Order: sequence, then structure tokens, then C-alpha cells
Amino acid sequence: MFLKRWRRLLSFTLILSLCMTSMASAAETSQAKYGWANESVDFLRSHGVFENMEYRTKTLGRMVTKSDLTLMVHRLFTDLRVENDKNIKIPGVPNAHSSYQIFKDVYGSMPGGLIAAADKINYHDETFKFIPEKVLTRWDLLITLNALFDDIGYSVELSESEEIARLREIKDLPKRYFNSYNQYQKWKYAYQPLAPEIGLMQDKKWGPSLASDLDYVKAYALLGFAEAGIMKPDAKGYFRPNQKVTLAETAVILHRIYDYYDGSDYVREPSADDLIPNGTRNFIYAGSPSGHGESPVADFALVNPDSVPEFYLAVKASEKIDLQINVNGEPSFYTYEQLSNPKQPVRIALNGASYAEFIPIIRSKGQKATNDNNKLKVNYYYSDTFQDFTQLLGYEADL
Repeated sequence: MFLKRWRRLLSFTLILSLCMTSMASAAETSQAKYGWANESVDFLRSHGVFENMEYRTKTLGRMVTKSDLTLMVHRLFTDLRVENDKNIKIPGVPNAHSSYQIFKDVYGSMPGGLIAAADKINYHDETFKFIPEKVLTRWDLLITLNALFDDIGYSVELSESEEIARLREIKDLPKRYFNSYNQYQKWKYAYQPLAPEIGLMQDKKWGPSLASDLDYVKAYALLGFAEAGIMKPDAKGYFRPNQKVTLAETAVILHRIYDYYDGSDYVREPSADDLIPNGTRNFIYAGSPSGHGESPVADFALVNPDSVPEFYLAVKASEKIDLQINVNGEPSFYTYEQLSNPKQPVRIALNGASYAEFIPIIRSKGQKATNDNNKLKVNYYYSDTFQDFTQLLGYEADL
């Protein structure tokens, strides 16, 4: 009887010993495999980022959730804070959620608004949602960090042809070409920053251009973070956007961002376009005729980052709409008859303004158009120089 009990005890001890050895070996393997991240892990630990998270640093290959990332950013960039008494509604993270305060501080402090860092976005109706438990890919990480630190992306100074050439060098980033904005709007990834694909408008005379302001956002994020050495393709040209991001990689990237700001506390001063009252923004760039489509029709701001002195505008809509355009707070009114001639676009002076506010008015109703009171379709075309939009942008005739 004693011998049997002794054998059972010995067997249990051996099994336990093997389990402990296996666990220790796994931890050592993780540490060795991710040795390239040790400096960044130690740096983040020294700044309190891993407080009460020590077990995670022993498994550096562990996947990172949106909640993990938000906590790490919150602890490392201590200037990303919102007043305690300020109530901010965060879709997907209600006030009672355990992570609400850190989400409120980190994303509520962005001048550009919560939507840019969300995990589910519909720019057509401006709805969005955060998903704290979402396991992040490299693309998710890039878009979130670019929303928080967009001056890194916008630090790149390249012509559009140079931007497109660099994007083409990224082998695993699909590029989709379109001949008209109607085609682009039917694409499932149109105006979708969370999709790791780039939309391009193809023109026989002028060549390709980025299809929308959100394709510009994606391009600037990729090129800016690569140029800064924070996130970039590998030596063979692969960015691996759909690869799940590890704790080790996240630590290195956040360390690089901290160093990018020379170790100083990060304080984002609102830029001119951050102060724009409207939630929807589109952009006009010098030497780059462009446009966008909407359905339903609502107000928006046309942002002028290149400080162009004037622009030319044409409109094509499924029903007559007139426009009130505010420049420096001064309203001007344009009828659909004035705006709908693509060969004679309307000239609008910006007078040094950083944006123009567009307020469409449904003529049949005599009402300002909102997302809730119409199903109209409209295409806007604009350029900083006079253009015949029928030839330049494939002026759609099927509205």
C-alpha cells in the first residue's frame, strides 16, 4: 500500500516538474525569439507602461487588443487626457465599461474626433464603434496611431506622382483603379480607412490620382510612418497589413513614436482644419483636380491645406440643389443652374481661408439637406485651376 502511494506521488511530481520545465522553456523561447524588442520593453517598463502587466512581457508573442493598445498609449503619453467632468459618448465603450476612462482620455483628446480611431466605421452616415476586445492587425495599429499622431503622416512632402510610385512599391497593398467617381463609390472599400487597399482614379491625360480624401489619409499614414522609421515594409517590400500585431512589435513602435517627439510630452495643438465645425471633410490640393460623391446629401467642409487662393466648382445631382458656401464666415449663394455646367465651373475665391463650408439646400423642399431628409445623389468636382470637368474627370451622366 505504501509502495503504491509512493509511486503515485513520484509520478505526480515528475508530471508537475515536466509542466514547470515546459512553461519555463516556453517563456525563455519567447524572450529569445523577441530579443530585438528587449530595449523597448525595458523602456516601456521603466515608464510604468507595464505596471500590473508584468506577466504579459514574458510572452512577447502575445496578440494585442484595442484595449491593450489604448492602455499602453494612455500610460506612455500622459498628455492625452480629457477633463474628468467632460462626458464623452464612446460607441462600444459605455460609461460603465472598465476601460471607459482610458478610451475617453486617449481618443476623446483627438481634435479630429473619435471616428478616425474607431474599429468599425461607416463614413456614409458617420456612424462608428470601438471594439475593446478586437485583436489588432498591423493595419489596425497603423490607422489608430495615425489618428492619434497624424502629424507623423502629414510630415511627408511628396508630389502625388511620387506618393503613388512609393505605394506601388508595397507589394501586398492592393491598388484599385477607377475611371469615374460612380465606379469608385460602388467599391466595397470606398471611403473605408480600415481596409488595407488604396483607391486610385485613372485619367488618360493626367494619369492616376488618389480617389478620395480617405485614400489620402491611408497613403499619408503608410508613407509618413515609413519615412519616420516607425512602421514600414520589410526589405522585400511587404508591409503585411493583415498580420496580427504582437506585444513585442507594439512596444517597439510606441518606443519609436516617443523618440520621434524627442522624449517630450506629446501635446497636439489644434490645426486650422481641426477647428472646422462640420464633421465631414474633403480636401482640395494644388495642381490636383479632384471630387467626391455623396448620398444622402449633407453639409461638409472643403479643406484647403495647400492654401490655394481660389477654386472652380461643378456639381451634378439627381435632383436640383442650391448651395450656400461660407468662406471666412461670409455666405455666398449659388443656384444649381450656375453649378451644373461642367464646361463653365463656378469660380470661388477663398481669400486666405483654410476651408469653405458647403451647405446644400434641396430646392423642392426649401430645406437644408441633412443625412435624414433625403436620398439624393450628388457629385462635386473641384480644382484650383479652370477645368472642363467633362473631359478631365469623366463627368457622370447617369445621375
